[in-house]
Amino acid sequence: MVREDLRSENIDTFSLFKKALEELVESDSFLFARKARRESFSCRMAQHLNKYFGYGWYIDAAIDGSDILIWDRQGNIPLALFISKDYVSSAQKERARLFHLTAKPALTLALSLLEGKDYMLIYRFEKEYIDYMHIYPEQEYQDTVLKRCLIKDDDDKDPTLFKIKKKRTTSS
Repeated sequence: MVREDLRSENIDTFSLFKKALEELVESDSFLFARKARRESFSCRMAQHLNKYFGYGWYIDAAIDGSDILIWDRQGNIPLALFISKDYVSSAQKERARLFHLTAKPALTLALSLLEGKDYMLIYRFEKEYIDYMHIYPEQEYQDTVLKRCLIKDDDDKDPTLFKIKKKRTTSS
């Protein structure tokens, strides 16, 4: 039952994150036009997230390596967020994953804003894998899971958990 409660809580938290992201894009579009620094996006995103989390939750920026941390300051963390203006590098992914393993937030996300694209990329971190998702602002913030990858070990040839069909080539 506890596992199902955590899943439900994570779904709710992700939904609140998406609402705050929508507000960021809609009301703070000038940040995208001005090529603002990542910290500017973090600050505004924290303000939008603050609207959705009730009394007892703190929304802090730049805590313990995360860009935004929603927590009760007693160790309960429903969301840790890392923000990037470009694709998240391997080193940034590892930093977020280690944060997820040590601080144990319920949900750890990295958001890639990706200037010039019609989507934003979300990375969701778990102990043994990373989910990759697109969110489409122009399509009512629809999200699509692209793939789930195991955390790479040196022995892994293909860390993708989803089976991706490969095109067959026919020789004529």
